[in-house]
Amino acid sequence: MIAINYVYILDDMLKGKLVPVLMVVIVIMAFAMGAMWSKLRGTNQAVPIQPVVAVGKYKSFDEAIKDVAKQAGVKDQNKLVTCMNSGEKKLIVDADEAEGSGFGVSGTPAFFINGRLLAGAYPFEEFKKIIDEELAGKADKKVTRAKTVLGNAPTRGSGKVTLIEYSDFQCPFCSRAFPTVQKILSEYDGKVLFAYKHFPLTSIHPHAQKAAEASECARDQDKFWEFHDKLFATQSDWASL
Repeated sequence: MIAINYVYILDDMLKGKLVPVLMVVIVIMAFAMGAMWSKLRGTNQAVPIQPVVAVGKYKSFDEAIKDVAKQAGVKDQNKLVTCMNSGEKKLIVDADEAEGSGFGVSGTPAFFINGRLLAGAYPFEEFKKIIDEELAGKADKKVTRAKTVLGNAPTRGSGKVTLIEYSDFQCPFCSRAFPTVQKILSEYDGKVLFAYKHFPLTSIHPHAQKAAEASECARDQDKFWEFHDKLFATQSDWASL
């Protein structure tokens, strides 16, 4: 009898008699699964993920400059910050920028090697090529030279070759050029005189002008180069404030 019943049931399914019943069952199961998924999803949303907020090293640019001054060994950091905000060094920075523009500088870093322009953060090898030519007196006589002057610019090193940089403390390319300049002074000790001049690109670097003025304030305390080095070394800490 059981076998016969199975045959009848199978026969009914084939004839489509049980299809409506199966459809109802499928719909009910789909509804139940949907409700369960919505409940689970709602549970997950009940505990939102809190975004991670990055905390900067400094709360303000003044605080950053004060700390950089401290790292550079500036004795009176408060005096330096006051000096920077007073605007008393603005004319010095502006004069450098105007001078650089007159020599064709439009971006930073821009270097003049005995008056020969090398614009950009070039690798050491490019500087070496020109410096070696100048030291050997083998430079092409037709090479273009700007009539650059040291003026009152801070200098380090000494030698037959004068390397003048127009730079921006907030410029990432200037930061990349910084170790190259250090290598030049080390490799050509006693052969290259290096001078730093300001060329802040204020349209894209909002802190460049004040950083330049701060370096002149550090110079008043005989710490220009220490402050110069620390500004570039810590650029990532203060440039985005």
